[in-house]
Amino acid sequence: MLIKSKKWRCVGSENHLVVEVVFDSHDINEATSVANAKMDFINVHNPGGIQRTSEVIKNRIIAGKLADSAVLEMLNRCIGAWGLGSVFAVSEYDKSRSDNFENPDPYDLELHNKITQATQSIEVRSSFCYKLAPVEKILEKLSVYGWYTSKNKPIEPPRDWYFQVVYYLRPRDVAQENSLKMKIFEDLLESGSVTGFVVGGASKELLHEHGINRLDQDGASYRAISPIYQASDCKFMLNAVLPRNNQVSK
Repeated sequence: MLIKSKKWRCVGSENHLVVEVVFDSHDINEATSVANAKMDFINVHNPGGIQRTSEVIKNRIIAGKLADSAVLEMLNRCIGAWGLGSVFAVSEYDKSRSDNFENPDPYDLELHNKITQATQSIEVRSSFCYKLAPVEKILEKLSVYGWYTSKNKPIEPPRDWYFQVVYYLRPRDVAQENSLKMKIFEDLLESGSVTGFVVGGASKELLHEHGINRLDQDGASYRAISPIYQASDCKFMLNAVLPRNNQVSK
């Protein structure tokens, strides 16, 4: 996995820090292994109740697991670089679960404070962008997503933190609707190299205070901050999630 920070200019002259992540064949194989294990226990309907094929389900799980691994790697690198190993540890639920993937995930990642013994939950959302150009337009047109309700999930408890990962790619099952020649997500999976962008995120409090309830294209109602530049960029998120004062951020 290669990680590189980038400054994207959005509204006015402000810069929004995003993190470009290039997943390699090892990352893809790990995500695919989890997807294969989860396949038999995932609802065939998307959040809006539309039935999906097994191939679509598998590839969406892979996209989600790659996104989880990107945020986990970012946090672990910051913990190491900032000398916070004696204070914080981050775990991924899918790497420690013991239920053979049969039950819904209570969280994606969990942050443990070794000093206070407090824990915070981290949700990683992933989405695709295939209608905009240039790529920086993601910040002005897409959203940071929090908790949601749908036909399949009437109540979802808010997590403490939400990170948003966007693939500037088109899924194979989505028809091309414009003249943009977008690369296909599944083609890149098969080639062994996929790029995604961690575009920032939001705390539970920020979503409560400044978010809106938004009906997305999958038919679910999400708590969201839109557009992305109105939420927190990666620099802010990493400093907020991993405060360097030996305290858990509230």
